[in-house]
Amino acid sequence: MAKAMYRYSIAALGLAGSILLSWRKRRQQRLARINSLMIKSIKQKENEITFHWMEGKGAYKVYREDELIYSGTDQEITDTGLVPGKTYLYTVKKMGPANQLANTIKIQTSTVTKDQNPANVLQNLIVTTIVTHSVISMEWEPIEGVKEYIVYRNGEKIAKVKDCQFIDDMIESDKDYHYSIKATRPLALSEKTMSEEKFAIAGIIGFFKKDTSEKEAVLERFSLTKQIGMVESVLRPREQTSDRTEWAIRYTTFLTNKWLKNPNFFSTLRYFEGDGRGFDPEAPNYRTRADILINFDGRSPNVRLVKDVGKTKAYGWTRRFKEEETASAEGIQLKKSNVTNKEASIQLIHSVGNPLVASPAIDYKMHVRLYKNGFYDISGVHDQSPHQEVYLKNNYTSWQPIHQAESKGLEWLSATMADQFWRVSNFK
Repeated sequence: MAKAMYRYSIAALGLAGSILLSWRKRRQQRLARINSLMIKSIKQKENEITFHWMEGKGAYKVYREDELIYSGTDQEITDTGLVPGKTYLYTVKKMGPANQLANTIKIQTSTVTKDQNPANVLQNLIVTTIVTHSVISMEWEPIEGVKEYIVYRNGEKIAKVKDCQFIDDMIESDKDYHYSIKATRPLALSEKTMSEEKFAIAGIIGFFKKDTSEKEAVLERFSLTKQIGMVESVLRPREQTSDRTEWAIRYTTFLTNKWLKNPNFFSTLRYFEGDGRGFDPEAPNYRTRADILINFDGRSPNVRLVKDVGKTKAYGWTRRFKEEETASAEGIQLKKSNVTNKEASIQLIHSVGNPLVASPAIDYKMHVRLYKNGFYDISGVHDQSPHQEVYLKNNYTSWQPIHQAESKGLEWLSATMADQFWRVSNFK
């Protein structure tokens, strides 16, 4: 019996040793992948970006877009003469013995914006993304009042962080990845004016609304998404862009229900007809639709807005038709802030109300930055009602979903309720 126990002990020790060696090996592999980032820190100012490399001797070549801006062995370099609030793409090549290429990484980061946008805290947030063959790293500026961030990769929750950064070392070079960082904060901490009063009123509305908790009604929601193309493709030298590039962005608001009750119990118009559908870029039924069309033709880009408003149909207590009317589309406006032959910076402003009854308007704002080279950075803020969907396509490709949000009920059109903030950009 004692000999048997001794053999079992030896076997257990052997198994434990194997597990420990396996764990150490995995840890060493993970550290090696993380060290492939090469970057110790990045500091941004309005007109310059400074890179600090990890300790260790080595020679580096740094390219901004396709231009070589540095070659040498310094542990720190500064790229100057940059534009405030602009996103830049850097390629860093670490050279080994005999000037052989040892490693390549790509970095996407931004300079500091002079004037922050008070309407959408996400719009000018500096987000730094680093891509290597085995690691993707993201770091972002903190949002005031947010205590933790939930990180999703391709729709699956992978992390909960408090320090505004994460490193994903479980990637494959032949796949693309979409990361979403989501967070909430109390409406009382919002940049909105009279936020404390709005916080209290929203809580009261949330308390009386059956399908919404009081907590939900007083929480602003944030979603920050980075769409990264196939890793091995991202790391390859970029191909020459076409002389003709066309973009289309479609923003639609709609009511998913077939019937909706009027929140005003005393109104004779008891029901409204909804659109009876889910998310669909080509659906013919909607409350409002705005298409932004941008054509970079090599000379001067053409930017135009096509807008439309669906009919509002009202019914009585027995759902007998009462009346219908179409709201004015004048509340859908496009503002151009910077349009050149290489980029377009525009803003879509939307405020369309119910033409049959006195009620809050459907309000949203969207800021768009599109570049001829294929980069886009799109951000927005909107009421949490009705359903909202944003799509993008380039050079006649199919619609790609950029942002989708479900309605929490017509009560959320009220200015006292918390908004939803979102931003989506790509890395290709």
